[in-house]
Order: sequence, then structure tokens, then C-alpha cells
Amino acid sequence: MHYFDNAATTKPYAEVLHTFNKVNENYYFNTASIHQAGRDSAKLLEASRKQVLQLFSLPNYTCVFTSGATESNNIAIQGTLERKKRFGRTILVSQIEHPSVINIVDHYGGEGFNVEFIRTTGEGRVDVGHLESLLNEDVVLVAVMAVNNIVGSVQPVEEIKDALMNYPKVHFHVDATQAVGKAAIDYRGVDSLSISAHKFHGVKGAGALMLKEGKSSGQIHFGGGHEYDIRSGTVNLPAVAAMAKALRLTLEDMDDDLARIEGYNHSLRSELDGLESIVIQPSDVPHIINLSFTGAKGEVVVNALSEKNVMVSTTSACASKRAASNETLTAMNRSPEVIDGSIRISMSRETETENVEVLISALKEVYEEIGDVLR
Repeated sequence: MHYFDNAATTKPYAEVLHTFNKVNENYYFNTASIHQAGRDSAKLLEASRKQVLQLFSLPNYTCVFTSGATESNNIAIQGTLERKKRFGRTILVSQIEHPSVINIVDHYGGEGFNVEFIRTTGEGRVDVGHLESLLNEDVVLVAVMAVNNIVGSVQPVEEIKDALMNYPKVHFHVDATQAVGKAAIDYRGVDSLSISAHKFHGVKGAGALMLKEGKSSGQIHFGGGHEYDIRSGTVNLPAVAAMAKALRLTLEDMDDDLARIEGYNHSLRSELDGLESIVIQPSDVPHIINLSFTGAKGEVVVNALSEKNVMVSTTSACASKRAASNETLTAMNRSPEVIDGSIRISMSRETETENVEVLISALKEVYEEIGDVLR
């Protein structure tokens, strides 16, 4: 199988699975237990927490372990809005956010909040000038992802931080799910940051929410008081320790991986350049390529490639079964034909030259097979 859906999920590193299994064998105890085995497990938990914060250069932040970025986004956004609703009712959010952000703010829009969408440029980036024009004393939350999951555009996080300097009431949340190992971004100063382990070769079921101030996000569910009383529930220590290992391995080899995957990206674009009816979107990270077979349906192309043992997707896996149009390409003002015919190719550290060669051949074969539709 030739796998090009890494933006949906990645294969865990062998070293990560080893850590996961060893912790399950040797530290299966509840980290909240006060007996010696529980205290030993708690030490491993705190070591993992410290490592995650150090790797993000956020040593003074609070790290809350969660089940993944969807839960982290919910805790950050819902907790912030519940805590700040007496100070203001306006939310500013980019048009290209993940459903786990968009659906939350849509819900609060029906609960008396004013939701304003920040415009997107033709390159798939947030228009900072438009953001600045929307800022006022009623704004309590700005939510912008770090790297877009559909086209791979890197968002101007540092510029947004600067724009918010004169608005201390605003909580700035960044969903960094797609950025880990793909883009070097300085997150110091953001109010909250979410990640998900399975996007960078960890195991599913682990994520983190990093908070500039531990109590900046209020409680949204209740339990035994685990994770600073922000995310109650028995901590998934094996997955958390494995996530810390995956994060370290990913960031250690990031520069080499970027250079190699950039070469793959260039090869693919060069091989498809000039083919009538194929449109390739710009991207800031080499891992994600969004291209369209204009005149065809993206689902048709995905299925045709799947029959050739090549796995790609049409959009975010969290939204791929919905009938809605691709929000990112719509925000970028792409034509309906480009949107309907789009597919997403996403690579990772596990991608090799042979995989890319097979992908290119398969894309050309599918292009010829459905040529009557395209031309």
C-alpha cells in the first residue's frame, strides 16, 4: 500500500509503539493513586509533561493531557467563552478552521455570541489586516489554526500575536495539530495551543492543551480533578508517554525530513505541470498538496487511486463524509469545478521515493482513464 493520507493520521513509529507497550506493562497504575506504584506512574507523567513543554519552548505553560486535539479545542474554546462571556460576546475565527473549532463557535453563535469570520487570502492564509479591522473591546476570543489541513498554508501566528497586543482581554487559541514537524512556529505568547499525537506518529487517544495561564480555560466537565481539574478522568499514561517520544523523534529529524519531502513535492508538481484540467494549489509546507481534476469529482479520483493501492483523501477525514463543500477552497475563492474535483495528498517521514513514483504513475493513469470527463 502507498499511503498519502498522513494529514488524517500517521503510522506510529516503532520506537513509540515500544514505549506504549512497555508503559502498559510496567506503569499501568492510576497516576492519581497515592501508593508507591501510583507515585512512580505520576513521576513518568510529569516527566512527559515537562518534555512536551520543553520541546515547544513553553516551559512556563500548563500542559493538560487530553484524548486529542478535538477535545483540546473544545476545552480551550468552551472554557474560555464560559469564563469570559460577561466581558464580551464577540468571537473572531478564520474561515478555514477544522470542524472541531467551527462547530463549537457555530454552537455559541446560537447562544448569544457574535461570530465574525476573518477573511482568507488567495494563498489560504488569514488576512491580518481584516482581523485588525474586526478587533474591538467586545472581542473575547480569536481562534486561528497554525497550518491548514487542506492546502498546507502556514498561518501568520506571530503577526496575529502582535495585532492582539493592545487587546489583553482577547484569548488567542491556536490549533497546531497539522504544524508539528511541518513548520517552525514560535508559539510563545499564545493563550492556548492544541496538538494530537496521531498526527506526528504517536498513538491515537492522546493529545495536549497547553495554556499560558492554567486557569484561562474554565472547567467544561467535572470528575475526580485530574489534570489540574481541567480534564478529569484517568490519564492515559501509556499514550501520553508515547506522545512525548513521538514529539521528540519528529522534531529531532524535522530539518532533514522537510528537505526530503520538499523534493518529493517538487517532483510531483513538475510531473503534473502542463496536464490540462489539473490545478494544483499553493502550499507553505511540503507535506500537503491539494490538486484538482477539474471536471471530475474528487471522490471518483480517490476511489480510482484506491483501486491502484494509492490512498489519498478529498478533504479532512473529520469532514470527508459530509456533503458540504470544502470550506478552505471556498474561502480561497476557487471555482466550483476546482473545489468539486479536489483531492488532498499528504506525506510524512514514512513516505519514500518509491511511494512517490507510484503515486505519480497512478495519477497519470487516472488522468488518462477519466480523460473524456475532463476534456
